[in-house]
Amino acid sequence: MTGINAYRIRIAHCGNGDDCPALDQGRDGGIEVTGYPVARDNLPEGEAVVWVPPTLLPEITALSIPNLGEWISSRHQRDLVRVQTRAVYDVASDADDYRRYLSGESSATAPAKTGWLTKLTTDAAAGKIRRNVHIVDEPLTDYLRYQFEWCYVPNEAAGQQIRILSSADYPAANILARCGDFTVIEGRHVARNNYTSDGMFTGASAISVDGVDAYAALAETAWGLGTPFAAWWAEHSSYHRSHRAA
Repeated sequence: MTGINAYRIRIAHCGNGDDCPALDQGRDGGIEVTGYPVARDNLPEGEAVVWVPPTLLPEITALSIPNLGEWISSRHQRDLVRVQTRAVYDVASDADDYRRYLSGESSATAPAKTGWLTKLTTDAAAGKIRRNVHIVDEPLTDYLRYQFEWCYVPNEAAGQQIRILSSADYPAANILARCGDFTVIEGRHVARNNYTSDGMFTGASAISVDGVDAYAALAETAWGLGTPFAAWWAEHSSYHRSHRAA
């Protein structure tokens, strides 16, 4: 039911009046969500979870991307540019390779990497451009050293185009990095990646049409300012594992 100090924003069409799931705005400007209780373990005291039907929040439901890989594949015909901004990623496909890299072992072994490199080669042969620009702060984290040496080097050899935009060269890169990770496809579709604070991927959401041009412009700006990866990596040999081991 709408509270004394709230007014109704939206109600789901489920035929039972004010008992329906609903959104209300309180006098303090906050949003009150009324829905059906959902049991959740280990919630902090005073918190609760409620379920509401997708019709209550259609603008959010429509932008949800259940499977990012399929979403990208169905739209990528000619050009794709991914913007990366994180210093650490918790990626299942890394398997044990990150630890192996730090411990000085010889090469990557994660099975997923073979399939990914094959896809890059196949896309390149079909004329599907895959660009990746990573905005970084220096010095690089250990994870980024691993990502650059054991992921970007073979990715580029397989056909991906990669550039590095360092805030050491362009301090304004930090402003671009505030937008987080996202992918622009054909200049018309944008998916924003969401992560936990320690870098675990939690899902993706599409950017509505009125925001696409801004994200596409940000991606092209970062790409234009970035340095081709092979040149950047060669100029920063202090990050190479062989250099550090010596």
